[in-house]
Amino acid sequence: MKKLFLAVLFSGVALAGAKKDGDHFKALDKDADGFVSAEEAAGNTELTTAFATLDKDGDKKLSADEYKAFAHTEKKAEKAAK
Repeated sequence: MKKLFLAVLFSGVALAGAKKDGDHFKALDKDADGFVSAEEAAGNTELTTAFATLDKDGDKKLSADEYKAFAHTEKKAEKAAK
């Protein structure tokens, strides 16, 4: 029972983190086309710096999946700074 509780707890934390990343993506996607363009990312220095690297398919915009890689890297950096 304890293992089940922990599994449910951790899955809830993971979903909350995913929702938070999705909210950030939606906030950046000002024209709501499902992508973040370089212009939309311009207010975020770290994202702008990493944009070309994150844009794996070279279409000059970030999909939600491409943005998740950035969000994951940012979370790791925040944890390391603590």
